[in-house]
Amino acid sequence: MGIKRIIILILGLTSLTVNGQNAVVVTDEVLPVNKELNVLLMLPFCINAPDEFRVRDRMLEYYEGVEMALKELNKLGVAMNLEVVDSKADSLEVINILSDAKYQSFDLIIGPVFDKEFVEVEKFCAIYNIPLVSPLRYIPNKTGAEYPLINLVTIDSLQYYYTGIHAANAFKKYQVVVVDENNKSIKAFASRNFKKGYEQITKQTCQVIDGKTQTIASVWNGKDSLLVFYTGKGPKSCSHALSQNSNGKWKIAGPIDWIDLDRVDYNVFNDVYFYDSYSVPHNDTAYKMLRAVYREDYGGDPQRYTMIGYDQFQFIVTALAAFNKNFYNVILNKKFNYLHTTFNMVRRGNLIENAGTNLFYYKDYKFYKAYWRY
Repeated sequence: MGIKRIIILILGLTSLTVNGQNAVVVTDEVLPVNKELNVLLMLPFCINAPDEFRVRDRMLEYYEGVEMALKELNKLGVAMNLEVVDSKADSLEVINILSDAKYQSFDLIIGPVFDKEFVEVEKFCAIYNIPLVSPLRYIPNKTGAEYPLINLVTIDSLQYYYTGIHAANAFKKYQVVVVDENNKSIKAFASRNFKKGYEQITKQTCQVIDGKTQTIASVWNGKDSLLVFYTGKGPKSCSHALSQNSNGKWKIAGPIDWIDLDRVDYNVFNDVYFYDSYSVPHNDTAYKMLRAVYREDYGGDPQRYTMIGYDQFQFIVTALAAFNKNFYNVILNKKFNYLHTTFNMVRRGNLIENAGTNLFYYKDYKFYKAYWRY
């Protein structure tokens, strides 16, 4: 059995859209896979806990995405024994599951989600040197052991830092200003971390202003194009940003939370840029194809956690199939634009974490992917 040479291509390029219109498809050669992959997926389905219906619904959505990704992987010839278990959000249940000796030789463990149950899996993976993936929460390495702990999501502070790095690489000819309208008593970690990431790359100053005592117009040099990055998620920041969106040389970027604010006319967001860990461009051809498959199998439309599970499982298992347990070293410092998620895995201390972010812009009630190429 084998997987198509597309695996080599996606891991050898620095930027690629997978499962999208720009995907590279190679069908003539295969890379041999010498064994069946053994993967354990542990999620808190909480089947016998009726009060945990919100958690259960999200986990079921995530698992729907895993099922859809599994079908795609099977088409590529990936042979896999996937075992799915209910961790029940209970550390004792996790200990009981891992008491089965067969898991000691597994190739990969994904999950669980909550801290108390996750730390038990950490201990297990540290002993048997099994790559461990945290799919939905950023979890530090609590054991101190040198084993691969992979975070596919990033905490807010680091996300702002990585967004600053992306902005520095993308908007090289732009002046960049951050508008932080937070009260002075609130720690402005968002602007501070964005500034740190931006300045680390450019070696130039990224100015942070409050938008009142210092306005955008007063700090703009008047000649260069300007990226104005807003950190505030509330209606005040949103309104202020939209009022600045008329200058042709200024690009306004803000958090996706603005879209959820009550508004009559969403066309006011035309040409505004948004940053987020996850983005689903519903007008994208690849998304429409996936939605058609989802409707046939499950009915309705795929939800947020379905899309997360779909991208994450395809990405991590494809890498595992290509490079076995050493896959986490091969995928470092490369960018992979999947249908819903951008993966840019970096090593920081004893962690491997996702430095990827998405940028997209709004036009006529639709989102469009915007790559960092300005």
